[in-house]
Amino acid sequence: MGDAVSRRARPLHPDGPLLDELATRVDEELRDALGGARDVALVNFPNHNNPGDSAIWLGTRRSLRRLGVRVRYQCAWCTYSPEALRRALPSGPVLVNGGGNFGDLYAGQQGLRERLLAELVDRPIIQLPQSIHFRDPANAERMRRLIASHGGVTLMVREETSERIARRMFDASVRLVPDMALALRRLDVTRGRPGADVLWLHRVEGDPEYVDHGVRFGPAAREVEWLHGQDDEPAWLRRHAVARRVNDRLVDRCRSRPGWARRAWRPLAATFVPLGEGYVRRGMAIMAGGRVLVTDKLHGHLLALLAGIPHVVLDNSYGKVSGIYRTWTRSSSLTHWADDGDEAERLVSGLLRDDGVKDDFR
Repeated sequence: MGDAVSRRARPLHPDGPLLDELATRVDEELRDALGGARDVALVNFPNHNNPGDSAIWLGTRRSLRRLGVRVRYQCAWCTYSPEALRRALPSGPVLVNGGGNFGDLYAGQQGLRERLLAELVDRPIIQLPQSIHFRDPANAERMRRLIASHGGVTLMVREETSERIARRMFDASVRLVPDMALALRRLDVTRGRPGADVLWLHRVEGDPEYVDHGVRFGPAAREVEWLHGQDDEPAWLRRHAVARRVNDRLVDRCRSRPGWARRAWRPLAATFVPLGEGYVRRGMAIMAGGRVLVTDKLHGHLLALLAGIPHVVLDNSYGKVSGIYRTWTRSSSLTHWADDGDEAERLVSGLLRDDGVKDDFR
């Protein structure tokens, strides 16, 4: 699957047994939910530069391939065409990409989810592993009614808090399943000479999941948010760059011309895997910029785990990161949990000493 997700033989991973167990759990739960279906639609491709969301999509494709399931129709949230979906997949389940957008924080992805439930009442809808968070009870109630009216929804959730919400609120088949990025099992990362002792990868003020952790790393640290462009932006491989240019043009046309998504979904879908690989590869290059990684981003944690990178993890605003850590990854030898900035600084100090780096990061 390209540079970011390589099939080549790798050295032993310190958390290899844990990653194999989690990927196997994903495959088994997905196989059971599909109920023998061999053809599916997969919707809500993350058409943005968040490498974690791309890893979720790539992990889903990897798991489906292991199960021998064919993806007959694909779209992003803004390029969905019910006519194209029905023509490409006359019958069979519709899979909705996983992530952290089930709720009312991210209107585009949630809007497509609600539209699918209203329009595809004759199809099984399988929501791949999500975290659930509603700020407005009215939005949660609307979703409850849509799921109840549909009557054929499987709702996969990726941590125990969301499982409790789902079982209490929704008339659906609920399954507790690891994040789909973990279906990748491993990630390769080329680690050159780090540019900083500490890479602090975190959400910034204005993000709906932002927390001020009180982290005050000094001049030996580099702060980044990988959703933003970097001064030393990693170069894209040609095939990934071509996919991005084609994707941009086709998405623009789908948004500006009604009906275009119905005709152009196949060439657009052909960009999804190489584009996703490009975004993951970029994210891994950014993460390799420090000797020690500290992050409050869920997929900063999960991609580091997949790549074998020791790291310190803090929570997001509503407990999504801690929920997945408690449910699935707390046994990782690479992962060091911090409740606040002070604890993160202490953990980083120890990791730098273990790495033979002078402790001058404050």
